[in-house]
Amino acid sequence: MKQYSKEIQQLITEINILKKEKNAIILAHNYMNPEIFEVADSIGDSFELCKSAQEIECETIVFAGVHFMAEAAKLLNPSKKVLLPSLSAGCFMADTINAEGLKRVKAKYPNAPVVVYMNTSAAVKALSDATLTSSNAVKIVESFKEDTIIFAPDKHLCEYVQSQTKKKLIPWQGFCHVHTNISPKFIQKQKDKYPNAHVIIHPETPKRCTNLADHICGTGGMSTYIAKHPEIKTFLIGTEEGMTNKLQRDFPEREIISLMGSCINMKQISLENIKRALENNTYEINVDADIFNDAQKCMTEMMRRSA
Repeated sequence: MKQYSKEIQQLITEINILKKEKNAIILAHNYMNPEIFEVADSIGDSFELCKSAQEIECETIVFAGVHFMAEAAKLLNPSKKVLLPSLSAGCFMADTINAEGLKRVKAKYPNAPVVVYMNTSAAVKALSDATLTSSNAVKIVESFKEDTIIFAPDKHLCEYVQSQTKKKLIPWQGFCHVHTNISPKFIQKQKDKYPNAHVIIHPETPKRCTNLADHICGTGGMSTYIAKHPEIKTFLIGTEEGMTNKLQRDFPEREIISLMGSCINMKQISLENIKRALENNTYEINVDADIFNDAQKCMTEMMRRSA
């Protein structure tokens, strides 16, 4: 274990005891602070954590992530209690789309199926045909027989997927503020500073930046890429800076350098509020009954189509 203060080590010990008492698991997104990994039963991207939520036996899931992720876990595990340690852990991208807006776009393209990124509410998923993540987006799009598909909400991920398919994608104009708040000039400056480094950039990033990448992939794919290239010692990582904590944990012999800043929503999760969630069952996440089945179907379609 990484060396932490006595206070943090005590919290880690207390949380691990509480997990056993409550028959609970903790799912931690790759963007979490490193001390949270010490109490996690599974660490990964949103797709990996969706699978983990179904595969691990427990009564309670504590999601160290943001609201839409906890909702997704509930959709796939309706009989389990799902807790989100902080209700402030929202998502800027998810807030760029709502059910009413999606209905209007669907009315313009009545024959087009709708695929939505994980970064959406259950209400939006309930109006869609399949969820997708950055790791399976191309595969999900290609799995539809229709030639025109509505793709929401991330316009940059849509642009990337469009470059990989002959399907016509109708983009929503949402985006992630962390992945768009970076310039090609800064990336090039870092490339010049570390000339032997490989640049890995998330497809939520604008094309003007991904054009400078050696590899484009979601967070799950970043670990895979580094593992496949032992000859490369330095990596510049183009995604939320917390990902460097996970990669440095997995590859301590490599130099992992972040190109991006922090997501304030992800950083709402702490050991303190994870402990409080386990002690007080806060905050329990539920999905309205009138949209639950349709939203669940959207999620399970992703699992089926990406199998």
